[in-house]
Amino acid sequence: MEIRPVEKEEYSFIEDFVYEIFKNTAYSNGLAEKALVREIREKPYYIPKLDLVVEEEGVMIGHFILSKLPISNRYENEMLMLSPVSVAIHKQRQGVGQYMLQEGIKLAAKMGFKGIIVEGDDRYYQRFGFRTSTEFGIYASKKNLPPSVENLMAMELCENGMENISGEVDYSIYNALTH
Repeated sequence: MEIRPVEKEEYSFIEDFVYEIFKNTAYSNGLAEKALVREIREKPYYIPKLDLVVEEEGVMIGHFILSKLPISNRYENEMLMLSPVSVAIHKQRQGVGQYMLQEGIKLAAKMGFKGIIVEGDDRYYQRFGFRTSTEFGIYASKKNLPPSVENLMAMELCENGMENISGEVDYSIYNALTH
């Protein structure tokens, strides 16, 4: 498997890739995730080096984006949002997601970011070192609460990286996430 940044000419292909993966899930029809990818790329929070694809023998089998995320309108140059994370359906449960996340986490740490926020399956993300965000003093906005408090997670990218970071995660900066 190889990981690399997305190229501009791949943007619409990747939006379709993301849609195809999420449209068959129990919690989404794929439209929000597809719209989110496009919206992130249009915002000042977008970091081209952290819009990544994973390929196997030249075929794209995964994609994810780490983008800047303000916490209570601050810290956007220190904190990242991990979303969406997409693995080709025929490649799920084969270590692709694990490889993507480990490489993305290493890259984000090397770039000097302090932490990552993700909303998702707590049992999955705990394997990478994510913990419930409230342990760091980071809470979901009342405007967009996760299914449960455990679903909003955070991870430090360096020792005590998030020591002085706290506040509210408000996804309303993205129309795609305020459904």
